[in-house]
Amino acid sequence: MGYQKEKIKNKNKIFKYISLNKIFNKQDISENLNLSFPTVTKYIEEFLEQNIIEEIGIKNSKHNRPSITYKFNPNSLYSIGIKLEVNRVSFIIINILGETLRKNEIHNNFYNNQNFSKYIVQQLKIFLQGFEEQNKLIGIGISLPGIVDDTFKKFEIGTNFQIFSQDMKFIEEEMKLPIFLMNEANAAIFGEYILNNFTYKNLAFISIDTGIGAGIVLNNKIYEGDNFKAGEIGHISIVPEGRECTCGNNGCFERYCSNTALINDFKENFDLEIHTLNDIFFNNLHTTPIGEEILKKYTKYLAQAIQTLLLIFDLNKVIIGGEICFYKDYFNLEENLKKLVFNNLFCKDKNILEFSKYGESSNLIGAGLAPFRNWS
Repeated sequence: MGYQKEKIKNKNKIFKYISLNKIFNKQDISENLNLSFPTVTKYIEEFLEQNIIEEIGIKNSKHNRPSITYKFNPNSLYSIGIKLEVNRVSFIIINILGETLRKNEIHNNFYNNQNFSKYIVQQLKIFLQGFEEQNKLIGIGISLPGIVDDTFKKFEIGTNFQIFSQDMKFIEEEMKLPIFLMNEANAAIFGEYILNNFTYKNLAFISIDTGIGAGIVLNNKIYEGDNFKAGEIGHISIVPEGRECTCGNNGCFERYCSNTALINDFKENFDLEIHTLNDIFFNNLHTTPIGEEILKKYTKYLAQAIQTLLLIFDLNKVIIGGEICFYKDYFNLEENLKKLVFNNLFCKDKNILEFSKYGESSNLIGAGLAPFRNWS
């Protein structure tokens, strides 16, 4: 087992080096990564077979010796990412570096829908029409808002969906590609970690969508817990005897800070058709006294959750992701959050907190990267 882990670690190191440097030779890799020449040769040959790299000729190395030079080919392989929410499904095709080739989203209600796997396959086949390099696809990563079991390919619990223990193997069998299931927050933090080339050992990603979850990295590894339930912070009760939640408890965090909760708060207070966050901010409802009060409470509850994560895990970084990232400047969310979060002896460094530059796409991209994760 230890030998196998070492092999994977070496392959990951080499892949990271070639993806960052683009043009290289074996000597460069061996010296910079402190790996033996035979080890480097083994993985170079493997990457050549997969067309992940290609020879571009013989050039002098930095030691002025002729050496075969290689070029990284990010478009040698592609993968599909799927993000499922209660009211929409998104699709993406990316290359090894996470660069987007094609993207689409479809609005549909999946609440209590036991046949959503068939719908996904149907729409995925439409999405792939006209994509001429399907032979380069190596797998499908799927981001799901709930508890997943990737070993048995099951969506175990999706409280907002009212779906329990949904078998996802149908997608794998129908598409003839392996599927990789990930909790949405874990998919997001995986995407952020790879795309930003993070070196933080301990960080968390708070995913704010129709529900709320947290992807947590401890000592450079995604922490899922013994039963894959770690990070379900959306179901931590923050208001005693508060709003009823689909999980069976009351006062859950996501009943106050999810996109759905925020939209519902504005719906209840304004006699307008409000279906999206854009409806709130485009109509300047956030500038009214009532709107300001709603967002003040929203910010307070969000700060409470962030502070809790920092106090429990002593994190290097907390990233907030989701559609709310696009609207944070409308009501000074970042500034106001930092005032509330970093107001005690234990939480001082305001640079710990940041908003994702990928907004609500982090988990979609992260899902797409899942088939490549043994190289990341």
